Amino acid sequence: MTNEGMPDPRRGTGSTIPGAAEQRMPVWLRGPRWRRWLLIGVVLLVGWSALFGGWIGIALLRGSTDRNAGAVAFNIVLIVFMATVLFLLLQRGLYRWFWHIDRRRGHGRVDHGDKALVFGAVRTEAPPVIAWPWQLRVRHAGFLLIGMATLLFVFLPFENQLAIGGFLARHSAGRASAGSLSMLIFAWLPLLLLGLLSMLLLSRQMRRRDAGLMDAEAKRVLAAEMNWLFSFATAFAMTMLLCRLFGAMVVHYL
Repeated sequence: MTNEGMPDPRRGTGSTIPGAAEQRMPVWLRGPRWRRWLLIGVVLLVGWSALFGGWIGIALLRGSTDRNAGAVAFNIVLIVFMATVLFLLLQRGLYRWFWHIDRRRGHGRVDHGDKALVFGAVRTEAPPVIAWPWQLRVRHAGFLLIGMATLLFVFLPFENQLAIGGFLARHSAGRASAGSLSMLIFAWLPLLLLGLLSMLLLSRQMRRRDAGLMDAEAKRVLAAEMNWLFSFATAFAMTMLLCRLFGAMVVHYL
């Protein structure tokens, strides 16, 4: 009997027998490996073309002749991309990953140093389908919109990027110190605040769960909501830090 994902001696070294894991993969990922790499290459090519095309297009539309016109246009393209596309992709990926951790914890397979606990290190199963109550759907939409609006408000104006850089330079002792301060302000602080907000929003349901007042489906929705809120907090903090790092690169090198 051959285990799923193990090499099949009938096909030579490195081959695998298709199993349930492959059936769960998206359609575009199934089939020969060369087709996957071809599709990924096409996506990357289109993405880079859109990035640089947007940069040039925004620079022309603004019609600015200032010395930093290119930097301003590139900052707009990067921040809009990260505050919308990247932010949503990170939230979705982290939500899936938190479910992956929950499944491993349920099977007693969570150990320190486990490669499977590193985000993106292994392929994960899709999260379960949740019948979200309308109140939670509205909450999720509101959180995502507020998160995107906050990122755009803070980092989209080029003057804000300059002001942030000046603040970090004045209150740090060097480049390493500025990096640590930036990490504290734009990653750990929002992560802490959003984590506390998540715990506050979940406290009532968690007390009801601990008192045995929830059925199995309600507990499942609660677990999904916990994963969603914490994935949102982590994705927001990661995106905020990336907006700051790439903004600093634009300010210094363009």
